[in-house]
Amino acid sequence: MRKTLTTAVAALAVGSLVLTGCGQKNRSGGNQNGDKTTSASAPLAALNIKPRDQVKDGGTLRLAISTLPTSWNPMHIDNNLVDLDSIIWQFIGANNFDIAEDGTPKPNPNYIESAKVDTKDGKQVVTLHLNPKATWNSGRTIDYTDYQATWKSSNGENDEFLPSTTDGFKQITSVEKGDKNTDVVIKYKSTYPDWTATWRNVMPKEGVSDPDTFNFGWKKPNPDWFAGPFIPTKVDQTSKTLTVKRNDKWWGDKAKLDTVTFKAMDDAAKTKAFANKEIDVADTIITKDGYETAKKRDDADMRAAGSLQWRHFTFNTKSANLSNKDVRQAIVKGINRPAIAKSDLAGMPVSPDTLMLGNHFFMPGQAGYRDNSADDTYDPEAAKKGLDEAGWKMQGDYRIKDGKTLTINCAELTGVPTSGNEGALFKQDMAKIGVRVNLVNTPASDMEKVLTNHSFDVIAFTWQGTPYPMANVRQIYGATAADSTQPSQSNFSQLIDPEVEKLIPKVDTESDVSKRRELANQVDKIIWDDVMTLPLYRRISFTAVPKNLANFGAATFQTVHAEDIGFQK
Repeated sequence: MRKTLTTAVAALAVGSLVLTGCGQKNRSGGNQNGDKTTSASAPLAALNIKPRDQVKDGGTLRLAISTLPTSWNPMHIDNNLVDLDSIIWQFIGANNFDIAEDGTPKPNPNYIESAKVDTKDGKQVVTLHLNPKATWNSGRTIDYTDYQATWKSSNGENDEFLPSTTDGFKQITSVEKGDKNTDVVIKYKSTYPDWTATWRNVMPKEGVSDPDTFNFGWKKPNPDWFAGPFIPTKVDQTSKTLTVKRNDKWWGDKAKLDTVTFKAMDDAAKTKAFANKEIDVADTIITKDGYETAKKRDDADMRAAGSLQWRHFTFNTKSANLSNKDVRQAIVKGINRPAIAKSDLAGMPVSPDTLMLGNHFFMPGQAGYRDNSADDTYDPEAAKKGLDEAGWKMQGDYRIKDGKTLTINCAELTGVPTSGNEGALFKQDMAKIGVRVNLVNTPASDMEKVLTNHSFDVIAFTWQGTPYPMANVRQIYGATAADSTQPSQSNFSQLIDPEVEKLIPKVDTESDVSKRRELANQVDKIIWDDVMTLPLYRRISFTAVPKNLANFGAATFQTVHAEDIGFQK
């Protein structure tokens, strides 16, 4: 469940199994009939898939991102951002696996010719036969030593490394050479169904072999450390633009586009820039104004698909007034989740009530989904009773205990309308049950710092999923490792539940899919009960593009090779 963060919509990302029954087949655009999109009606992909011979050679694709990377190692805890991890990396990095429309992974032949999985005495062995033509831009062949260095940097054995997650890596006992340097033999402690989630990326050994380089050596993009169809050529801090060009050292199909630019801008600016034809793509459109602005462009095609993004509140369980589980349970009963969803999504062509989320791992309609939110249904009277029983008594407008007012500091990301709206509604809901809320203005650029320093009581942001919903549970909801007393670096709630810790290794290793889903739902119910996070709703992905853009758009899972993206002939 490796997750990733984006700051403009505050989205952080996750790993997963195959999505089934979630939507329709791939189509070139979404919501063409004007109907309200639901979780069930959203297509799995809207990418305008075209064969390479129908795509022009040349041209520039102008994309928008939330922020320019301040570091270029996507496996580092502070760089686990959607902009870098998913968008930019698609063009410049080693992407080992292609994801099909339904979420099924398969080796990307540009990097891995074949993969074999064997299990003996309950222990899994994965053998990768790498493409011998695959090289880093330095000219060095990608080989087993890169996989070995990537594993050692993220397996948690050396705590000087600061990886975004150790999940998947810590289950590995060795990474060794096979018959050739381009054969990689990966041995696991047990079975590990989501091994492809762990190895979706591989890093060059030069950039990850020691903690100092891993943590601090990626401040500027080193072209030698990338291995994609494009190569970074310029980072302009004045215009906040990254430029990548076609990589002459690329061994695969020649990239259709000459260049791709990534310009940092906020959501409102993004849709205006698209309407004015200053950029070619406006993705993650989440407001009525943005949607209507983007559609004004004369060649606009609004592509819609189901999304793995979901809004939620994270609770800092170590903060003074939220350390008591009874208090947290009472507070969430006072949060009107459906009202927040309707307000956030007002004017968008969606049905908010169908997007409400009752699970931390599975999306509505996905195999394994179960609504475990019943105990947290909006009930302000129950919330008041719970706070009374916890010793917080009303005195005037607010609740007092031991001479102190029940106060919550809610981080509100400046320039992020969704965050501001949710903060305001949270404050209103809390006032009704006697809880004072301070809305703390927090620059979106400081979000990573706020999360990792735990300098908040409550914060709303978006988790971004991947095709592996049951992978890496520990990353967000557990300790750094089994028997550790330290929460995972991405466990921003800081809560370690012994029952979750017992279930995590079972979820990680269970090979029977039905049993595994049941185990994941047991974990989910505990997370709801602990109030580590409070899911609100899932999003539908709306992406505005010019009609002639091929092999690009909105998708729940599906990936497309960057070298195939371009404009139709």
